[in-house]
Amino acid sequence: MTLSELVKIIDGKTNIVSDENINEIKTDTRKINPKDVFIALKGKKYDGIKYACEAIKKGAIACIVESDVVSRSIIVNDTYDSLFKIGNYIRNKYNIPLIAITGSNGKTTTKDILSHILKAKYNVLENSGNKNNIVGVFETLLNLKDDVDIIVMELGTNHLGEISRLSNMCNPTKAIITNIGSSHLEYFKKRKNIFKEKLSVIDGMNNKDLIVNGDDKYLKKLKCFKCGTRNNNDLKAYNIKSYINYTTFNIYLDKEYLVRFNNPGVHFIYDILLSIKVALDYNIDINDIIKRIETFKITEKRMSLLECDDNIVIDDCYNASLESIKAGFNYLKEINNKKIIILGDMLELGKYSKKMHKKVNKCIKNIDNKVVLTVGNFTKYIKGIHFNNSIELIKYLENNEIHNSYIYIKGSRKMNLDIVVDYFKNKVKKKELLK
Repeated sequence: MTLSELVKIIDGKTNIVSDENINEIKTDTRKINPKDVFIALKGKKYDGIKYACEAIKKGAIACIVESDVVSRSIIVNDTYDSLFKIGNYIRNKYNIPLIAITGSNGKTTTKDILSHILKAKYNVLENSGNKNNIVGVFETLLNLKDDVDIIVMELGTNHLGEISRLSNMCNPTKAIITNIGSSHLEYFKKRKNIFKEKLSVIDGMNNKDLIVNGDDKYLKKLKCFKCGTRNNNDLKAYNIKSYINYTTFNIYLDKEYLVRFNNPGVHFIYDILLSIKVALDYNIDINDIIKRIETFKITEKRMSLLECDDNIVIDDCYNASLESIKAGFNYLKEINNKKIIILGDMLELGKYSKKMHKKVNKCIKNIDNKVVLTVGNFTKYIKGIHFNNSIELIKYLENNEIHNSYIYIKGSRKMNLDIVVDYFKNKVKKKELLK
């Protein structure tokens, strides 16, 4: 792409005379190389325009900005709109399938499982980690090359209208909705609004080829392909058995098949079923699909089991919502050993925070042989031993040795419960050093 082509794509204005070839387009000046173009994005806590001069010094041939601050400016009304236009331009250069995945919980796991299965036959492009906002989707589309066969794109949101815009940016050929939960209620106010937001994933699609969790209260009403555990589903899991470190279930296609997933937690079954359906649509043999599922390793901090001395730590502190906490508790119910449940706040619930945390008490009631330790501002509404922060909790743990227990750790990312997981890991390392 040349500078003149870029200016035309984003409807920009510039006084740059030379029409050079662009190396890459970037939003971070720390990654700028010669011949790159820098997009100066503006957020609540930063303003990229402050770094425009630095980008030019590093060799950027132009900066996309909202006001003329450097000699090599391309001026636009909205730099985020430039991301949209560039991303959509690149997407439409390639006539290949793009599977969009959205939902309140399970997006990243579904993306990871599906990508792992599809890689048995195709060269797959996916967003790394959970880069599912407009910047992450844009950066993923920038990596499109001629050798890519299929794109698997996770789409996230915390405000109304974001999913629709992302869908119109990447024009999916097929979409998955994992569930409708309580995440980001602070912004959406009602779960019905969350449903509308997730459903807008079809806005950028021509064929409306949608696959959903058919057990979900909202999604089961849609006229589309459904996956789940109940009889109303087109692809159904049954004979579900959950063990300490793996889960099995059966599905029926032309005959009965046994599926094994090497991670605990029956809630992952929905992610697997949705992935199986898409993989079948792209002509991957069911036997190959099952083999790929069995070799899949889940991303860290999602029901990750760690052996720490005579304890098993269940690291589930990637994030937290009422639905994902319930899923973790369902797993704990099957364990006979003593259980230490460490919970941090569920964030971004706004006026619903107190109500949602109180609901945890009802969920936790059916777990026997347990000790509950809570951390944060809102977990004080959950019955247990409460701490203001993780440091206070760790001091308690240092004075109260835990043995022969399953230690379940769950909370929103900003609660930094990783340091509690690290406490148990480091305890083991210290003992090994003393040997």
